[in-house]
Amino acid sequence: MFRGVQTGNVDDKFRLKMPALVRSALLAKHENPAVFITSLSGEDVRVYPVSEWEAVERRLSQPNENAAPMDGDIKTKILLQANHYGADGALDNQGRILIPVPLREGAGMRSEVYLQWSRNHILVLSAEAYRTRMSGAKLNKDELAFAANWGV
Repeated sequence: MFRGVQTGNVDDKFRLKMPALVRSALLAKHENPAVFITSLSGEDVRVYPVSEWEAVERRLSQPNENAAPMDGDIKTKILLQANHYGADGALDNQGRILIPVPLREGAGMRSEVYLQWSRNHILVLSAEAYRTRMSGAKLNKDELAFAANWGV
C-alpha cells in the first residue's frame, strides 16, 4: 500500500483525516471506501478495508485440524475483542473516517496520529504511543547483523 509512516490528524469530532498518500493508496487497491475500524487491545486503531477484514473473518471461522485444543477459544476471543472495539465505516468525501467510541480515549485518538501500513490493515497510533513503541523497538547489535544478512 505505502511505505514508511504518515502523520494524520483526529479532529474534535473524532474523525481521522487520512493523509492524501494513504487515502490514494487505499482507494487504488480497494475501490470500495468501506472499512472496518477496530483494535484487539484498545490501545491502537486498525483500519481494515472491508475485503481484508472479511478474509480475516473467514480464516478465523475455519476449523484447523492441526491446531491446539484452545485454537477455537482464541479465535472466538479475537473476534469478540475486534467486535467490541470495532465499527463499520467509510471514507467520506474529505477522506475522513469516524473512530468508534470505545477507541477514542483508550487509544488516545486526539490531534496528531501516526499511520503505518501493516500487512492487511493500516495501524494508527497516537503520537505518544508511536514514540513509546519506537523507543522500545531499537535494534541491538545482533538484530542489526540479522538484518544485514537479509540485505537490509
